[in-house]
Amino acid sequence: MDRRLVHRAAVHEVLLTGWARTAGDRYMIGAQWPRDHSFYRPLPTGAHDPLLVLETVRQAGLLVAHVGAGVPVGHHFVMHSIGYDVDPGLLRLDRVPADLTIDVTHQVHARRPTGAVRLGIRTLFSRDGEVLGSGTGEMTCLPEAVFRNLRARSLPPEAGQSAELPPVEPRRVNRSREEDVVLSPGSDPLTWLVRVDRDHPVLFDHPLDHVPGMLVFEAMRQALAYTGRGLLPLGCHAELSRYVELDPPAAVVLRPGPGDPVFDLEQGGKTAGTVSWFISSDDGWRVPNPR
Repeated sequence: MDRRLVHRAAVHEVLLTGWARTAGDRYMIGAQWPRDHSFYRPLPTGAHDPLLVLETVRQAGLLVAHVGAGVPVGHHFVMHSIGYDVDPGLLRLDRVPADLTIDVTHQVHARRPTGAVRLGIRTLFSRDGEVLGSGTGEMTCLPEAVFRNLRARSLPPEAGQSAELPPVEPRRVNRSREEDVVLSPGSDPLTWLVRVDRDHPVLFDHPLDHVPGMLVFEAMRQALAYTGRGLLPLGCHAELSRYVELDPPAAVVLRPGPGDPVFDLEQGGKTAGTVSWFISSDDGWRVPNPR
């Protein structure tokens, strides 16, 4: 698998193993999750890290945009929404790596004269021949010139001080290394600041001018662990309206109340997105419903 098709610099961060077109807008993709990972570590319950699902959805969307929608390598991607929902069986940790097949359907919603392309994907995850999960995504792919023009209007003149924020205690968020803690105490018990370390070898696999989405999702997952809401969210759905910038520090804010947790992403007095997490599996896994 060409790592450029999933926007990764390190070969060992590529989760997809191959792909084939099965219909005009439909692909079958292979993926493999390692038994261990330097950052997405197995959980104490004997399960793969569920954020591997989200990263796999992300990589599948990038791959299909390039090979299916004809988006050139080098375009920049803006994610509008992303989500997953799984049965715990998909996350089962065995004595061998987890081999998955992903049935992906994509739809191009718009092609602009500038070269921008907007598309969406829907995925079904199978393991050992059984469908055990789903994922969705909506994104816009922008040529370099268009992306730079848009970023020139929004990019702060100075960025990247968030790594200096003090971390919460690693054990409170199921981490053994302080450098993997992306959460810092906020102004109240339901608010945390996002720590950004641009030297992190996984979260910043390559240089970026914004905070990668997977870092923000990890901050929310660490907040769930910190509050005792659990390490194994079986799904989430995110609606995203803007990039999270490297500076000033962004905040993840947990809405008060019972039920499945909902976070708002806030930065500089603006909301960058809203993310709902699904914790309970009492009714089995369900496909996330876009709002």
